[in-house]
Amino acid sequence: MTHRDVAVKAAFPKALLALVALFTLSLSACDDPKVVKTLCREDQDCEGGLLCEDFRCVEQKTKACGVVIDGNPILQPSPYTVAFGELDTAEATATLELHSIGNCTLTLFEAGLTKTGSPFDCGDFCTGKFPIEIFPNRNVPVTVKFKAKDVGKADDELKILSDDREFPEMRIPIHADFLGVPSLKATPNPIDFGYIAMGRQGTRNLTLTNQGTGIAPIEVKGMALAPIDTMDFGIDLTDVTFPFTLAPIAKDNKALKTFVLRYTPRSSAVHNIELVITTNKGEMRVPLKGNAETPPRFLVNPMMLNLGNVPYGATNVLPLTIQNEGGAPLKVTYMWGGSMNTDFSAAPAVIPAVTAGMYTELQVAFTNTSSTGMTTGLLVLSSNDPSKPSITIPVSANGLQPTGPEVLKLEMEFDNGGEGAFSKDVRNVDMRLEHPYGYVCDKAHANPTNWGMHGNPSWLAFPPREEPERIVLAGASVDAVYRVQLSYMEDCESLPSELLAGLLGISIDVLLDYLSGGIVPLDPSMVSQLISNICLDKSSSNVTVRAYSNGRQIGEKTVSVGRKGDTTYAMDIVRDGGTFEAR
Repeated sequence: MTHRDVAVKAAFPKALLALVALFTLSLSACDDPKVVKTLCREDQDCEGGLLCEDFRCVEQKTKACGVVIDGNPILQPSPYTVAFGELDTAEATATLELHSIGNCTLTLFEAGLTKTGSPFDCGDFCTGKFPIEIFPNRNVPVTVKFKAKDVGKADDELKILSDDREFPEMRIPIHADFLGVPSLKATPNPIDFGYIAMGRQGTRNLTLTNQGTGIAPIEVKGMALAPIDTMDFGIDLTDVTFPFTLAPIAKDNKALKTFVLRYTPRSSAVHNIELVITTNKGEMRVPLKGNAETPPRFLVNPMMLNLGNVPYGATNVLPLTIQNEGGAPLKVTYMWGGSMNTDFSAAPAVIPAVTAGMYTELQVAFTNTSSTGMTTGLLVLSSNDPSKPSITIPVSANGLQPTGPEVLKLEMEFDNGGEGAFSKDVRNVDMRLEHPYGYVCDKAHANPTNWGMHGNPSWLAFPPREEPERIVLAGASVDAVYRVQLSYMEDCESLPSELLAGLLGISIDVLLDYLSGGIVPLDPSMVSQLISNICLDKSSSNVTVRAYSNGRQIGEKTVSVGRKGDTTYAMDIVRDGGTFEAR
């Protein structure tokens, strides 16, 4: 710009005032000609086909490179590289501007990305109508979109063909680094403390994990109860420093935070509040509920069970009714007291919570594999009824003398660390009995009916960890060789069962039902894959199989399985002359 141009532009405001004054005077004389025909500040102020130059509307063709003396079209992108940077969202948008910095009109002939199947998209700009003209000192915006296909870095180029003499083919780099999408999960969610008497205290553990994809972390900025003046609930944040980050649990199985929540009701009522967790991705609200109003009331009928006469190899079953006459849900678990006798069993493995005024039934069974005469057992029921935390039901059955073929019983136990329902050990070994011609009896085929003269087998596992497993073979009437196979299904000893339930989006009761061999709507492959993805600490396991014929132990074998997927044959069961032997 010359000194003369600067002077003219500096004097423009005064000149503009004068022109406005003259224009005002012209309004009073309609027949007088207008002093200024066209006055503009932007191109939009001009009619079609005109540009705004030095506050005057001029024809666009005056800027053509064939008209302008020494016309030189120049393309300059801003920025020179489209860098999305590190992303923790699957979709993002960036804007690029194409500037015409030459002295004549720049013409774009074509534009597009260089890679097929690219996660980037230049949208309407690339698919629109060409050629595109960009007049001097003007620009065209380009929207570039990113939609992740895989975790990791992605690169491409935006190729533009133009009449820029130095760079007729310009390539603008595009980069993005998709870290994955973080996803904060709270386990359990919601949290129900159940019934807690007024003045007493109940606690629950809350575990936070990042169940996102890739390596994208999530930042937890704070936690608070809402409303903040609650006197019934509390959270222990003594050793917590905010903010803290959580890596995806699939990458680091130790990347979790556990907090202790307390419920100490000050009044006899049902209490509901929320735990608000603030993160760099927004808020998560976890409902908290406690009941100090009406406790559950645990009733059992009958108070003892006599399963009657049980023929050798047969099973007798009687129901036990569990009733809730209180106001809060009744939770009941069970176990067999005294020495473990796998001839006694019960189903289902996990008793569903009994709502107020309702009841459920537990099927109690005795399978006669070793007994002649009266056999007794103790079924211990534990509940959340504060007045009846435990009820013991005596169970008896009269085993009849063997009158037919020998009855085979197989029992399998394996080393699986702690026995608590919430232990960190989810190792699992399955036992299978193979028919001489390939039929099987196992968890997936618990009661096959196609064995014919080779007997009537049945499979059973005991809660809460599907151990021991038991297979009973009765009614075999031909000599044959059967094989006992062991399969190491899961070898993880570092994944808490409660956390696994949260990862699956189910309750711990449902998970325990699944792990106990109960029929629940879970895909075994999904469970197995999830455990494999986040369980980094593997462990071998020693497995012991014991074989009994008519109650007499005929064999015992301990084998070691090293890792998930291992399959081995523990022993052969040979029926020869009507008598079973273990080899």
